[in-house]
Amino acid sequence: MNTSDITITLTEAQHELLNDVLLHAVEAYQIVAPYDDGIHDLPLDNPIVQRYAMLENLRELFIELQKDRFRK
Repeated sequence: MNTSDITITLTEAQHELLNDVLLHAVEAYQIVAPYDDGIHDLPLDNPIVQRYAMLENLRELFIELQKDRFRK
């Protein structure tokens, strides 16, 4: 399998949809975290924490891309 980075082009509607999907995925992690204070009590090398961080990073990336669309 090729493990290099990929580049995709999204339509405006696809970008909006992915923004919503990422937002809801982050919210779902926060709601269903099986710990009193959520995933923030887990060690950083925990797979749940790593996937949550990746989701948050993707969400932030898509937010910045959204901002860039309106700056031009």
